[in-house]
Amino acid sequence: MSAKILVVGHRNPDNDSISAAVGYAHLKNALAARDGEAGVEYVPARLGPLPVESAWMLERNNIPEPVLIENVNPVERDGEEVKQQVILVDHNEIAQAAPGIENAEVVEVIDHHRIADISTANPILFLNLPIGSTATIVTLQFRQTGIEMPDSIAMVLLSAILTDTVIMKSPTCTPVDVEQVNFLADKLGLSAVDFGMEIFRTRGGERTMPIVKLVEADSKEFKVSDDVTVLIAQRETVDLPTVMGREAEIREHMRKLVDDNGYEFALLMATDILAEGSQFIVEGDTARVNRVFDIECCEGGNWMPGVLSRKKQVAAPILAS
Repeated sequence: MSAKILVVGHRNPDNDSISAAVGYAHLKNALAARDGEAGVEYVPARLGPLPVESAWMLERNNIPEPVLIENVNPVERDGEEVKQQVILVDHNEIAQAAPGIENAEVVEVIDHHRIADISTANPILFLNLPIGSTATIVTLQFRQTGIEMPDSIAMVLLSAILTDTVIMKSPTCTPVDVEQVNFLADKLGLSAVDFGMEIFRTRGGERTMPIVKLVEADSKEFKVSDDVTVLIAQRETVDLPTVMGREAEIREHMRKLVDDNGYEFALLMATDILAEGSQFIVEGDTARVNRVFDIECCEGGNWMPGVLSRKKQVAAPILAS
């Protein structure tokens, strides 16, 4: 029986987390076959529901969904209990990792976020680059290893780079990301910008979407200090008025999140892709947000022109405060 190594992204998976897991698992299996590495299988996994655009993209390319897992606890192999081997993509932080990660064997990390608190007993491949998308790193790995990339995988990776860099408009987008977008788009014969807008339009449904999904589908906890944790969520949209039309529901749900989880505050970035900015909706103790961004959080939200990146423009200054 082959050993299964899970390739898994963070909790509340976004398109980059899903796509990087799918693409990197494909690459690792191809490398194993090329190099004669027998008895191992790399399995893409996820820690939550598929984002709408990820489900659409996988179905369009006849790619199976990553397996949904609840934890990475030890597994039985040949009658013995052994640690589950895991490759982390798009995160390296315990709070965003699968339950049981402390008892798993992390064998690789492929990421583009700050280096956090994942530790290992042995040296591993830890590939962390200051670029806009983990899918960019996976694309680079395909090109550097010479493994042929099927068009289906190329489309999945292209979709992730475009969503994570907001169609190359985000300040996190680098020339390396743009180069890989152009490489993938040329391979597929697509207009990257048109394809990106098509992907974002698949999200839709914000008028009737359950409020839990609207607020929490792309949300992450951040530890500001040992006793201060905040929640920063993002909803990227091409229809900001519809999202803001549900502000009262959004705020009610965010207040519940603050109360239930002890967050200092919860912040939703309602990001307008077309207008290239974000409406901040904040509940809880807003003092830190007010100070960091020199605003007064208020009903109706605060329009933040040019703010598109949670990681670079919102989380980073809050964590440094």
